[in-house]
Parts: sequence; C-alpha cells; structure tokens
Amino acid sequence: MFRENLCKFLLVFILCFSAQCYKAPFFELTIKVVDQDLDPVKNVSVQIVATDVEAGNLDIIEDADLTDLDGNDLVCETNGSGECQFSFEKKAFLTVLACFNTDNNNAMCQETYVYLKEDENVISTIMLVEYDQNDYNCSYCTE
Repeated sequence: MFRENLCKFLLVFILCFSAQCYKAPFFELTIKVVDQDLDPVKNVSVQIVATDVEAGNLDIIEDADLTDLDGNDLVCETNGSGECQFSFEKKAFLTVLACFNTDNNNAMCQETYVYLKEDENVISTIMLVEYDQNDYNCSYCTE
C-alpha cells in the first residue's frame, strides 16, 4: 500500500515538475543600420516583408499582412544607436528593407535576408548604400 502510494506521488510530482519546465521558444531579430563609415544611422525606416522562399521567388508578396506578436506592422524607425528590434512567434525566413531619405531627397537603401533561429536574438547589420551605387533601385523607399 505504501509503495503504491509512493509511486503515485512520485509520478504526479514528476509530471508537475516537467510541465513547469516548458518554456515557449522565442524568435528575436535585431537590425543594425550603419553608413559606409560604419557609424550607426538613426531614423532609418526598416520594414519586414514576406517573400516566397519555397517557390524560389524572393519578390515581395503583395497583401501579405505580417505583424509582430502584438499585432503591430513590421515597420520600425532606427533609434540613436541605429537599431530596430522585432519579435516573432515562429521560425521564418524574412526580407528586411532599409530606407533613408537624405535632406536632398536622395534615397539610401539596402535589403537583406534573415533566417530566425529558435531561442536566439539574430542580429543582422545592414550598410546603407547610395542610390546610384546600388545594384538595384530603391523603389520600395518611395512607396
């Protein structure tokens, strides 16, 4: 009788202990934006957009409403240290677009692709490049 009750108690104790140890995974992304002198750039518009990686199509998917955990759009202005932070609930492959319009209306931009990792803050550094030195245009900066 004692042994049977002890086994039940241990089973319940182990189940309760193991249930309390579960920790939901997090997926964090920090984007750092720098200029060509590697100095941080503030007030840069950083946007996360959806692309179809499985189909091999890295063009932006129109009308794909991506939001963060709080339901906010995935757009951010960099802070004084040139950083933006985002949080996600699932692993994803993301396209990051960075735009900065200078005083004389010349756009500086850059884009990159980032793969989120479980329980890790992925840090990606983007160097802004002037419009005339880019291999592609900054059309997403004017949208």
